Amino acid sequence: MGNFLAAFMPRSLELFIYKRYNNYIMARRNRTEIEDKNAIYHIIGKGVEGTDIFTDNIDRNKFLQLLQKMVTSHKILLFSYTLMDTHFHLLLKTEEANLSQAMQFLNSSYAHWFNIRHIRKGHLFQDRYKSHLVLNSLYLYSAASYISLNPVEAGLVDSPEEYPWSSFQYFLSTQNQNKSVPPWLNIREFLKLCQTSPENFVNFVKENIQKDGPEKILQNITKITSNQIQNKSPRNIENILRKTKEQIGSIETNIRLKHLLVYLLIKEGYRVKDVATSLQISSSSVLKICKKVDRDIISDRIYQLWLNYIKKNLLL
Repeated sequence: MGNFLAAFMPRSLELFIYKRYNNYIMARRNRTEIEDKNAIYHIIGKGVEGTDIFTDNIDRNKFLQLLQKMVTSHKILLFSYTLMDTHFHLLLKTEEANLSQAMQFLNSSYAHWFNIRHIRKGHLFQDRYKSHLVLNSLYLYSAASYISLNPVEAGLVDSPEEYPWSSFQYFLSTQNQNKSVPPWLNIREFLKLCQTSPENFVNFVKENIQKDGPEKILQNITKITSNQIQNKSPRNIENILRKTKEQIGSIETNIRLKHLLVYLLIKEGYRVKDVATSLQISSSSVLKICKKVDRDIISDRIYQLWLNYIKKNLLL
């Protein structure tokens, strides 16, 4: 453990993280260990082996009822949702470090009800759920767009507002006074975080219906919009690399540090091409690294600690 830490940091920082790590390994490793207050997540829940978790509107209404209870009882800010046949998407913010508790309530309550209603036994959901930490407004915007376009991509509707089991319809409430936003859906906070308006978000989603599928939106949103953000130039990446070498160490000899830096640069809005050029790797390698780190932070507390440290001391 000491050699691992020494590869990352000077001695003073090593002692601090080492103490935190010792506290961590003495406890059960689970998702609660890496949860924080006021964190934003893109949640995906899937049926086991492709099982339909929603067979009709009775199922869907029950899930929304439980989702409302979860939001209220666990102090969750829900920004977006979509219910498909075999899976669901949620975009939410936790005011407390309680994502695991909230999702356990939602999934277990619904699975128990579903099994009784459909006279079945066994697990309903595949594993627990997938959670992707949202680190900036660009990713938040793209995740909401991706969620909204799922029904269109599946061929269920031609336009996202036609799908009744998605939150996208409520972004049109400013034009349609007959449909008010449910009190448990916090569209206002989402728009505030993204610094946009309902009209702008609706237009952005609709403009991407024919251009790309939702998966492409997640990959390309940073590239499309990052030119409009200050301090996201290749020159600033060089400054970050210089500070990293001075304060922590060389990314050429520390592959974990390099991967964390790549991940945070992309999540902070830097273009894939610029990050690849500055670090002398390919654009495809940048995307692969981001996917790997996104998986690793779920199970590795050290990754989470260092993401927070790098973002606070090198990127801000």
